[in-house]
Amino acid sequence: MGKSKQEGNGQSFERKPWLSKKTGFWAITILSVVLAVWVGWQVATVDTLLNGVLWGLGFGGSIWLVFFGMNFFHQLFNRKPKK
Repeated sequence: MGKSKQEGNGQSFERKPWLSKKTGFWAITILSVVLAVWVGWQVATVDTLLNGVLWGLGFGGSIWLVFFGMNFFHQLFNRKPKK
């Protein structure tokens, strides 16, 4: 059970990322910029431009906050045992 491959059908249970780091950073960057612009536009049409920009930066930055927070969480609890 401790092996990385199941003996019966050869399935791998190794933990591998499904996106490269570079692709992930680009996806998060594009998503956060689009979300910041969209939220900023929505707020600016109802309120002042300054409030629109601040709300946009807040929502765009929150994506990065969650990303780095989850990276920190996984680094704390998924450490590899030393041999």
